[in-house]
Amino acid sequence: MQSLLDDPMVQTGIAPLLVALLVGAALLRTRLAWFAVAAAFATAVGLSTGIGFTPLTASRKVLLLVLLTPFVGLALDLVPRPPRWGVAAVAALCGLASVWVFWSVLSQREMAQLLPLAAGVAVFVALLVRLTLRLRSDGVAGGAATVALGLAVGAAALLSASIGNLANGVAVAAGGGAMLLLQFALGRGVAPGFVGTLTTGLGAALFTAATFVLAQLPWYAMPLLLLVPLAASLDFVPERSPRVRMVVVTAVALAVACLTVLAAWFASRAAAA
Repeated sequence: MQSLLDDPMVQTGIAPLLVALLVGAALLRTRLAWFAVAAAFATAVGLSTGIGFTPLTASRKVLLLVLLTPFVGLALDLVPRPPRWGVAAVAALCGLASVWVFWSVLSQREMAQLLPLAAGVAVFVALLVRLTLRLRSDGVAGGAATVALGLAVGAAALLSASIGNLANGVAVAAGGGAMLLLQFALGRGVAPGFVGTLTTGLGAALFTAATFVLAQLPWYAMPLLLLVPLAASLDFVPERSPRVRMVVVTAVALAVACLTVLAAWFASRAAAA
């Protein structure tokens, strides 16, 4: 059994998917169903490196924020009709939090590099979170975006020499895949709310930013990732059944996610030349 749990494929994909399916199925009729994404991520981290917060490095700050995010999302879901400016404020706070996460690394740069890097990371995180939060009432789009963002982050991290963020991205994709499977079985969408979309948006944004700051992800791969939640939000087949829509929207989101992967691939080829 231990040798099975030590298998990287089990740690980052199979086990997170199974845990997410169990959590999502058990909580399907509640606001907590989309805790499945955070459960998948926590399972992958727990089986691979273990969950710990000392010393509080940049990577551990990412872990801390992503694990706390669904609880923040649940609190926001309990607010009746949150104002539009409130959603924008949440995204902006996520952007500011990213500066805290990576400050120990960014502060080692010269001032001429520090300010543009910090601002660029903060804006990217805020934008990805904001675009993902737009999907909070649409379970199909939320699931498709979660799968596509997770796989794009994971593949780009692999090409950028960041194995940790490869595992993180795949785990998030597994959580989104579990929720898509449950919705497909039900034949209807399950709204992710802030619980699901904030976890997906902030997780994908921080994993991507970490791969950029700490590894070799090219900067131009990051804005391409913003296209994924935009693609998932488009209503391609409004007259079709929810199951058909799940397949179509997920396929389109995955196709758009390939742009980020291609950017990372070209950068890795250029570096190796």
